[in-house]
Amino acid sequence: MKKVVVTGAKGGTGLSIVRVLREAGYYVLGVDLKPCGFWEQDYRQLNLEDGAGVYDVLAGADAVVHFGSLPNDTWTPWETTYRNLSLGGYHILQAAANLRIPRVVLASSPMIYGEYRRASYLPIDEEAPACPDGIYGAVKQNLETLAQHYVRWNGMAIAALRPQRIVYEGSYEWRFRKFTVNDAVAANSIWSYVDARDVATACLAWLQSDRTGFEVFNVAADDVCVTTPTRNLLANYYPQVSDLRGELANRVGLVSCEKLKQMLGWRPVYTWQKMAAESEKLGFSNSPPT
Repeated sequence: MKKVVVTGAKGGTGLSIVRVLREAGYYVLGVDLKPCGFWEQDYRQLNLEDGAGVYDVLAGADAVVHFGSLPNDTWTPWETTYRNLSLGGYHILQAAANLRIPRVVLASSPMIYGEYRRASYLPIDEEAPACPDGIYGAVKQNLETLAQHYVRWNGMAIAALRPQRIVYEGSYEWRFRKFTVNDAVAANSIWSYVDARDVATACLAWLQSDRTGFEVFNVAADDVCVTTPTRNLLANYYPQVSDLRGELANRVGLVSCEKLKQMLGWRPVYTWQKMAAESEKLGFSNSPPT
């Protein structure tokens, strides 16, 4: 059984990644800042700014999925954000290289693209120019560049995922419903989103593939998160973007995942309508977890 270390294992996305990988037959060691429950055997509490600790927990791993970082740069000073993202990411890459861990998944970010209103074309694909508006996107861009060098230096296989607004399992009511009922609310994110379970299967697809080198992948649902047709949304909110690529029929999404689909055979499964039905059936809370 192959061992995979998942950082950010107790975060909203990490929980889904851990479950999906275990269901696929991997032995998963979870790592997070959150305390370890006395019953937990396959988990380590660790600050990824501790390079020696990172080396220790990665020992014996066959792969690493790194989702253990702050989710944005709005809740902490930029100094804190920079240290968290850059040192944590560097320690993961350096330990993986030293331990000869061949496959790595990094959580990157669509914040690398910057404000979508400046987009020269839509849908956005991985070739769109990087123009981050803050330290978060800038550091994620730097980590992608660093990962390319680690591949060149060490022959590793590294995928950087750029997931859109992630909807955690069970979070639809408090985290996402508001974006589905008013076209204006999600306009700044071009109405894009992705279920955490689909992010998890993207991680799995890279781990199971035989692709080598470094690759960047967008990760998003196939549709927009409102009922308004895509071309109507663009006419109302993005009239300045004249280069519209593809038919954009009905409610097709504006973040292209064709590269991920073609290279790894990945497909998103969870639409926001499916999440809404799941929420109604299971009675999800409209309050975030404490």
